[in-house]
Amino acid sequence: MIYLVKFSITIDSFRKIESLENTITNLVELGINNIELSGDPSNFYSKSMLELFNTFSISILGVSGKWTSSKEMKSPILLTSDPHILSYSKNYVKECIKICNFYGGSIFNICLLSDYELKIDWNHAMIPNKEKKKLLKRSISILSELTDFSKDFGVYLLLEPLNRYSTPFCCNTADAIFVTSNLNNDYFSILLDTYHMNIEEKDFSDSIIKSKKFLKHIHFSDSNRKMPGFGHINFDSILNTLKKIYYNDYIGLEPILDRNYKGEIMQGITFLNKLCNKYKI
Repeated sequence: MIYLVKFSITIDSFRKIESLENTITNLVELGINNIELSGDPSNFYSKSMLELFNTFSISILGVSGKWTSSKEMKSPILLTSDPHILSYSKNYVKECIKICNFYGGSIFNICLLSDYELKIDWNHAMIPNKEKKKLLKRSISILSELTDFSKDFGVYLLLEPLNRYSTPFCCNTADAIFVTSNLNNDYFSILLDTYHMNIEEKDFSDSIIKSKKFLKHIHFSDSNRKMPGFGHINFDSILNTLKKIYYNDYIGLEPILDRNYKGEIMQGITFLNKLCNKYKI
């Protein structure tokens, strides 16, 4: 079988399972040589890591930001009225851009989280488009500043819409297109994620086609956040649509895994490669 599409995988999928060296060794055995590093500035300026990647001929596609709070760090919030939070969040993005450049990567994802207090139930109500766009417009100057910074490092900022349970403000493809088209910078594009799309988008194909001018990267995980083929998302239709828009960038795998991940990854890649060969992409 000829594999026509290049896959990357997020290293965060393995962080709670084993050491980085074990993960890299196993990924090479599985035929995956492209990874997205975790956006954790406290851990990743390391010559030993660089040597490890070089030893195994691992390429760093980019850095995947940590847009949720954890024990290690608080969540960066770019839609905020607090100047201290904004300063922290902008510095976080800039540090991740530097990490990306240090390891030879070229992409970093941006998510628009907010600390605004809303008199609605976030889980069951959506922000009216008029109100949403009003706030998203406020983000343009901030994102423009960060994009100018990233351009100097040769790194593309990719706006990733999350689902409504993470943020009500940039939670679908239309929101991402609105921001990206208003910012109008070649170094600011869009990253779509099938897990979030499964919650928010009416039609995967329609959303992908509408975003084709800006689509620079796509993350694949199934409806249950496992490898593609383990849930109910129609990846056949998605890959057919990527073929139609002449998508030729990487497909990033972002599954939740456990210690027995080798079989799941191989099964998922085999599933995807059959579809990729079907559509000759």
